Amino acid sequence: MIEKIILASSSQRRKEILEMLKIPFEVIPSDADEEMETELDAGDYVSLLSRRKGEDVAEKLKKQGVEISKTLIISCDTIVCYDGMVIGKPLDDAHAILTLGVLSESWHSVYSGLTLRLGGKVYTDFARTDVKFREISEKEIKRYVETGEPRGKAGSYAIQMLGSCFAERIEGDFYNIVGFPVALFTRMMKVYFGTDVFDIAEL
Repeated sequence: MIEKIILASSSQRRKEILEMLKIPFEVIPSDADEEMETELDAGDYVSLLSRRKGEDVAEKLKKQGVEISKTLIISCDTIVCYDGMVIGKPLDDAHAILTLGVLSESWHSVYSGLTLRLGGKVYTDFARTDVKFREISEKEIKRYVETGEPRGKAGSYAIQMLGSCFAERIEGDFYNIVGFPVALFTRMMKVYFGTDVFDIAEL
């Protein structure tokens, strides 16, 4: 029985997606170490990080005396991969310009690891969405970076905002690119907890 939902993330985009789904939740950001072995493939990488984030928040709740057996903890991690390389958030505007230049006129993949934790039950999976960028001119890249939108975004773009003008084709869950794999989340809730977003909205 789920009585409370915790989002183990400070991501504004993840909060907005859960709000869009009418899911009642509280936010407790994870302080988990995000350093990970680079030899892992992308799916394993995001899966382990999402699991680690959920474990961190579960420990915080235990210390607060919260009954976690009825508290669903949702944790997620998202990365962008290009030609086998993980592309994280840009270090600065120059890094964002370089990243967008690399992604121009090519395919890249967005991976999100998702972990659902309810007491001792822990389930983890990942989603992948492939994105094809059209050719982007140096002028467009420079002007886009000047808007500040790429800052703090994996891959240096926001697909749901101005960055949408670069995407020529998408194969997979759009919301996974935004930062939260809705299709995977709803499937996992149905398979592992026998519930759906409409039931959760009534909590």
